[in-house]
Amino acid sequence: MIGTAMEIIAWLSNQKDGLKFECDIHREKRSISANSLYWSCVTQIAKAECKPAAYIHNELLRQCAFLKDYDGEYIRVLLPDTDEIENKTMLDMDNHLMPVRGEQGEKVVGGKKYRWYMMLKHSADFDTKEMSILIDHTIEQMHTYGLTPPTEKDIAGAIERYEKRHK
Repeated sequence: MIGTAMEIIAWLSNQKDGLKFECDIHREKRSISANSLYWSCVTQIAKAECKPAAYIHNELLRQCAFLKDYDGEYIRVLLPDTDEIENKTMLDMDNHLMPVRGEQGEKVVGGKKYRWYMMLKHSADFDTKEMSILIDHTIEQMHTYGLTPPTEKDIAGAIERYEKRHK
C-alpha cells in the first residue's frame, strides 16, 4: 500500500492480529526522460574522454556513491588488488563496484593483496532524488569538458525513439 502515514495507520488497524508488515518511504521512480538525458550526457563525456560509456557510467556512480544494501547492510566484495580487476570493475555493467581506498580497503591473505569493494546501486534502481543528483553531477562533469547538455527537444526526441523501439 502507498499512502500518507494516517492512511497507512488506518489500513493497518483493519488487518488481522499477528501479521507482520514492513514499511518503507515511497519515492517515485525516475522517468524515461531522466534516463535519456543521463545516457546522452554519458555518451558525450565518453566521446570527449575517448573512453567507453560503461567506464564513464561507473566513474559517475562511484563519484555519487549510492551504496547498495541488503536488509540494511551494505554489500562488500573482496577481490584481488590488481589493475586488471580494477579495469574490469570499471567496465562491468552488471555489478557496480567502488574500491575502498587506504588501509581500510587492503587485506593480505596468504601473501596475496586483496581490496575491498563496496557494491553500488544500479542507476535503474534510483529514485527521482538519486537520479537528480546523478544527472546534476553528470552535467557538472560535462561543463568541465566544455560540453553542452542536451536540450528539452533532444530529450523529447530520445524518448520518442525509445518508445518506438520498445513497443
